[in-house]
Amino acid sequence: MEKYEEYSSIRKEDISDFRGLKKERFFTPRISSDIHPLEVSKVGITNPDPDYYIKRSQSRCFVLEYVVSGRGHLKVNGEKYVLGANDVYLIHPGDKCEYYSDKKHPYQKYWINFRSYFFADFLKTYKLGQQRVFRNIDISEDFKRLFALEQIADSDDLCLYASAILYEIAFKLGIHVKEKNTVSSIAARVKSELEHSIDVPVALESLEKKFYRTKSDIIKQFKKAYGTTPHAYLLSLRVQAAKNLLANTKKTTKEIAEYLCYSSEYHFSNMFKSKVGVSPKEYRKNNSQI
Repeated sequence: MEKYEEYSSIRKEDISDFRGLKKERFFTPRISSDIHPLEVSKVGITNPDPDYYIKRSQSRCFVLEYVVSGRGHLKVNGEKYVLGANDVYLIHPGDKCEYYSDKKHPYQKYWINFRSYFFADFLKTYKLGQQRVFRNIDISEDFKRLFALEQIADSDDLCLYASAILYEIAFKLGIHVKEKNTVSSIAARVKSELEHSIDVPVALESLEKKFYRTKSDIIKQFKKAYGTTPHAYLLSLRVQAAKNLLANTKKTTKEIAEYLCYSSEYHFSNMFKSKVGVSPKEYRKNNSQI
């Protein structure tokens, strides 16, 4: 790749303010791309200094950047993001944005600038039209394939091969977002399962098999979504069910313990008192509706 010495035409027309670009290396295709559905403008690597700063008053191209290491900051269409290793951001034509290095830990990044009339439609297919930042997805190997295209920078084939790689990256981003949403939905599915398991035995092992997730992952996702563990949530459901049964039925403490899947009346009574502050008998005496 050439050392960055002069600001190219795409930067003159697309960037309204900049600094700290001297540690940038890139290659520029030297072909006419009018016949191609995707035109690559530049592909490069940036090792910014602490003063690195780019501002696009209105981007005229797609800018795809992958953070290799360090930290950076992005502001796009009014939204602010802190960026770290393995984060990806995709600026769209028309976006107003600025991005810059963290002063203490400047980021290294790979990037490509390109134009395409229908890439936005391709992104919408994967429900990525509104998303600009994608967290924790490693596309370093895809960029290395893009860098390898420097060997054919004078060939019409470059745009064809670059298109294939960029569409593959878009596909990976789409799958990544879908899997992330699927993982977060696991918590909701576990919650629903627990709410239907008040009167039946349930163990995390059974949830592992049902949802194809490890116990640790189930606990992690559930706690992230609801601020508690599946076990604690089920316990709270059973405590509330016990309160209702004590106040509104004539079931004995032993019958309630069996209904709520406790091994003994003694175990149930101890649990209830530890959570409610009074024994089941005292609770019924003070709250009976019959």
